[in-house]
Amino acid sequence: MSDEEQSFEEGLTGEADLTTQGKTGFLPSIVLKILKWAALIVAAVIFIVTVVVVTMKVMERGRESQSAIPVSEAYREGPPLLAWYGAIDEIRGRTSDENPNTVVVKVSIGYDQGNKAVQSELIQRTPRIRDMIRSYFSSKTARELEPRYEEEIKQELKERINRIMTQGKIREVIFLEFNVIPF
Repeated sequence: MSDEEQSFEEGLTGEADLTTQGKTGFLPSIVLKILKWAALIVAAVIFIVTVVVVTMKVMERGRESQSAIPVSEAYREGPPLLAWYGAIDEIRGRTSDENPNTVVVKVSIGYDQGNKAVQSELIQRTPRIRDMIRSYFSSKTARELEPRYEEEIKQELKERINRIMTQGKIREVIFLEFNVIPF
């Protein structure tokens, strides 16, 4: 009996050689199972990523109409350009607390560009403006000088400086330095 006939007979009877059991082709069956599971996992990840991307695109499409707010020309230009008077030296003072804190501020004052009258008056009134700023901060407590009140403080200082001015008005007060230091 030849080898071919023997293999054919084994195939019909269901008998198999013990050395070839567990192999399919040139790869073991365990490798094929691992590859099959890896392919399923990769396919699942690709599916999930695709669903997430499509969902995000659909959600973004609905937001565009809500977030596109038309802006008028008046707001598009930005704040006006100002000339700045910064010759006021650092001002130190004490708060009106029971245990006073030290306040250190350096301000710069903005006014309309080209307004020589305001510039001249600021130069002439610098000592009075310094004194007014020092007394303003000395009348406040440390709680009233917290950062959340900074815009209100700037507005109050602007109003007080404008009361001193006679030749024109200032437009803005900014702090180059503003510290409240416990004593």
